[in-house]
Amino acid sequence: KDDLDNPEDGLRSVKVKSSGVADDYVGFVNDAEVLVTGTKVLVCTGSKSTRLPGIPFEQSHRIFDSDTVNLLGYLPRSVTISGLGIIGIEFANIFNALGVEDVKILVRGDVETSAKKLGFDLDVADELMRLLKESGVQILEGTTVDEFLYVPPPGAEDELIQMKLNDGSTLETDLFFAATGRYPVGKNEETGLASAGLEIADRGMVNIDKRTLATSSKNVHAAGDVIGAPALASTSTEQAQRAVAAMFCEGEGDTDVAQEANHDDALSIGVWTIPEMGYYGLTKDVAEKEGHNVVEGTATFDQCLRGRVFAPDGLLKLVVDADDGRVLGVHLIGKEAAEMVHYGMALVKAQTSIFEVLQTVYTAVTFHELFKEAALDANSKLDFGVEWQEIFSALQSECDLEFDEDFLREKFDAIDDDGSGELDEDEMRALFDSMGRPVSRRIISNIMRLSDLDGNGTIDFGEFKAIFDKIACPPAKQDLKLPSIDQTGLTEAALPKI
Repeated sequence: KDDLDNPEDGLRSVKVKSSGVADDYVGFVNDAEVLVTGTKVLVCTGSKSTRLPGIPFEQSHRIFDSDTVNLLGYLPRSVTISGLGIIGIEFANIFNALGVEDVKILVRGDVETSAKKLGFDLDVADELMRLLKESGVQILEGTTVDEFLYVPPPGAEDELIQMKLNDGSTLETDLFFAATGRYPVGKNEETGLASAGLEIADRGMVNIDKRTLATSSKNVHAAGDVIGAPALASTSTEQAQRAVAAMFCEGEGDTDVAQEANHDDALSIGVWTIPEMGYYGLTKDVAEKEGHNVVEGTATFDQCLRGRVFAPDGLLKLVVDADDGRVLGVHLIGKEAAEMVHYGMALVKAQTSIFEVLQTVYTAVTFHELFKEAALDANSKLDFGVEWQEIFSALQSECDLEFDEDFLREKFDAIDDDGSGELDEDEMRALFDSMGRPVSRRIISNIMRLSDLDGNGTIDFGEFKAIFDKIACPPAKQDLKLPSIDQTGLTEAALPKI
């Protein structure tokens, strides 16, 4: 009657059912129905666990998911988890750490496929599987539950759940945990979002304008799990702040700095396994698909003193562009990995090279020393690594000069008096002088040492030309194309139906 929700003004009221209300006159009222009004509405209805058909969730004393496991009132003798997504892995660690000796994870496919869907580096995933298995967790690949044959009634503590697996065998367990993903609570009729005029996608996600997080219904914005991937606590908080900032901007020209954020920016991910994981940027497979020539640098946690003494399990990997040494991705598993990944994110976003990492002095007895160890490993796989960088700096041409092969051959042959096709150290120094690039004896000695692969003390024309091919003026740095949220597999990480 107050025209709160007329078409011109848009939605301004929300009816809330089954709520508790503190009233100044009558005190606290349970199970009340309240009409809440405001000039703007922010929808943050979140997500719920996906409940696949065939799983008897009504047997809530033995069958759990990530929404109900907090109601668990006993320590089970054994746990079977369905799904190798992030939720399944984390809870396998939790139950194992609490002392449950028999923990099994059922995987519909295989570990490698699941790891790729989640955006994990395969070496990091292998280390995670190794540590899970060492702790006693069993990973059953290609395994699903066909049927629940028997679920003990409440009070029958000594009895076990009996399940028929897809290979025809029977598996018994004290507790079954379904980690089969989560879905946005947008399509649920209880929210009333569709009837309020919001556009809802088939999977329940609310459609939004990525810059303002505005929905199709005037005055209504949305944030968090209900708008889909990445569905993380950190991003949901950021989205809500951006939405509120956008709500109160007036007109087309009025903007807020919060709106400058790119909704699809790549994210640093922390996975709360034991030990924890973190990753940001490209894996080797993704980088190669994008056209990069890639090497990887790896350091195990026992390669730094702190790791060797306190936490030897784990590894850090840098994905590196072999042409210019830029760090394209960082992937970690080990103690403090979810903290350290933020430094890795800074390296990737700043397009830092491993040569700059190697010039950085890291505080002793810290895990960050592993970044230098991984950079050293990557450097060892480069044709022209860090030792060449000083040489290239000394020889670098002005960008308006170009040494083509004919010019180089002419200069090389002019110095090669004996026609052997090879130059010794003195001849090499004379050659660079003749090209207007005089260098010190120290630089020449280093060139000879690094280029003379056969150890005969001389350099042939091919080795000489390769140096100038490398020091040609490089193209301008291109912005690193990181995968968007939808490309990283984070949709499956948030809603892992594995």
